[in-house]
Amino acid sequence: MATPNQTPRLIRLTIKLYKGETRQGGEGHDFARDYVVKAAKLHAKHGIYKYQQCYSPPAYRTFADDMNRRNNRGWVIDDHDVTIEFYFRSFAELNKVNSDPEFQALQASEEPFVNRVHTVVSLSWVESYVDEGKLVNIVDEKSTYPPYEELLDLSTALGTGGAWAGKEESA
Repeated sequence: MATPNQTPRLIRLTIKLYKGETRQGGEGHDFARDYVVKAAKLHAKHGIYKYQQCYSPPAYRTFADDMNRRNNRGWVIDDHDVTIEFYFRSFAELNKVNSDPEFQALQASEEPFVNRVHTVVSLSWVESYVDEGKLVNIVDEKSTYPPYEELLDLSTALGTGGAWAGKEESA
């Protein structure tokens, strides 16, 4: 666990989705604008630190591909339409959201708008060093984050009994 002078670990779960096969243009985005207002209220209620959606329509992906080609970067351009990001300190917050019947009903409403085939999920921790143009989490020319081994250890973030708990934890 981070000491008082250390920046606590922030975990990020990302879910990358394609829009539903029958959805055209901004139709899914229009749905998402209403959806995220409801989802955001539930995420805040259950202690999620940050929740956001990142949109990558074809024009943006084409622009990124052009940058890649011009600068000979060798990038693989992610072709997903939307990335949902959840930031939290422990899995307890995420479990509270996922267990909320109101959230479960809301999540069911998204089915016509997303294609879950080839969904990509990642779990990581975040180390932020510039925020709104200002240096953050640096003191005396050093990062204020805990050591790598401590950040790597997920046991301090588990113990929720949720879907991510091991068999011995949920027993």
